[in-house]
Amino acid sequence: MEEKLKEYVNRKFRLYPKTKEIVEIRDELYSIMIDKYNDCLNMGITKEEAYKSAIEMMVDYKDAIREVEKSGTLGALKKVIVNMGSFTTFYFITLTFIYLFVSVVILKSFKKTWLIAVGGSFIYLIYFSISLYKYAKLFNFKTLSRWGIAFIYISLIPLIYVFPSLYLSVVHSKNIWNRSWLVVIIIVFFYIITDYIVNKKYMSIVEKDILIFASGLLLTTFLYLFISMKFNVWGIAWILYVLYLSLISLIFYICRNKRRN
Repeated sequence: MEEKLKEYVNRKFRLYPKTKEIVEIRDELYSIMIDKYNDCLNMGITKEEAYKSAIEMMVDYKDAIREVEKSGTLGALKKVIVNMGSFTTFYFITLTFIYLFVSVVILKSFKKTWLIAVGGSFIYLIYFSISLYKYAKLFNFKTLSRWGIAFIYISLIPLIYVFPSLYLSVVHSKNIWNRSWLVVIIIVFFYIITDYIVNKKYMSIVEKDILIFASGLLLTTFLYLFISMKFNVWGIAWILYVLYLSLISLIFYICRNKRRN
């Protein structure tokens, strides 16, 4: 029954930001409810009635919870906005200074220095996506947290794939666009792996199996394309898919038998 009380309190505070004040009032409320529950048991009251009496203590804390919720939520949101605003202002002022300094003082030309602004913007996207993820974690928003992870990896695509290809094309007149897109497959692969590791305790068995299969299929596809492009063996490289399907089938078969046992 104590676990049931703990689950009840955690459920009531699930959507609150994990600030110090809210964690303290949650722990204090849980401690008081446990004391009330034990006192009722010592008085000879049944467990069910003791549980009802314990959760009634929540009524006495409604005003305190509402006040902490208001100050904690607004405080957390204000902190995120202020931090992001301050960093964004500083970042783009610095980026503008670097752009102008390189263009005017060092190269004395604006012909290709626009790449500095593009690259800097791509880097900022990563910061923004990480901040979004941290904000979602603060409020324990599981769905938004998963989208935050996805957005982090999406923001890596311009920095790791687009910018290097663009830089080589503009500065060195070297075209690698027809091969560099393979990086996107690897980024998606690592996104699936990260999502699985971080959120596997919230996933069903079917969802876990789908992610494992998809990650393996992406890795196989990358190897197939890379080997085929490198050695021009398109006619036989498809055997990699046969090997992968055989291996993943064996793994799923073994795991299924272990679950049954």
